Amino acid sequence: MHLVRLYFSFEKLVANILLVGMVGVVLLSLWSFLRATGLSLLDLGHPLEYSAFQTLFDRVLAVVIALELAHSIHQMAIGDHRLAQVRTVIVIGVLAVVRKLILLEVNNTSGVFLAGLAATMIALGLLLVMVHFVDRREQQGKTDTATGGEHEAHEGD
Repeated sequence: MHLVRLYFSFEKLVANILLVGMVGVVLLSLWSFLRATGLSLLDLGHPLEYSAFQTLFDRVLAVVIALELAHSIHQMAIGDHRLAQVRTVIVIGVLAVVRKLILLEVNNTSGVFLAGLAATMIALGLLLVMVHFVDRREQQGKTDTATGGEHEAHEGD
């Protein structure tokens, strides 16, 4: 039992160190986005090309992914090992695939790779639905326990 407590203390320490590092990553990705946006705004005389939009969306998603990852690490640091953390990791996966799709040059990409990305998105979507149903069932179980099973008695009427 002491060993388990020691491990959780170690896990929290590592998570807090990672969280401090993630603040740096978030700031760097935010700076990159602001810089790319500023450069695009300074070049208003020229029409904005698709590659510039790709760069801007890439930078936005990089910031969002960094924030979501920091949120997941924060959940670990406070010892929150519930479905919320699993959901956050799945959302990070979805964002990473969407980022890849935005940056993708379709002309230079194989059909097998595109099929793999589609399969990944379907799998992540199904995982998200499964987590939602498990979370909903957990919440319903808590409500039923708190009301003393009255909810189940009314369902039978």
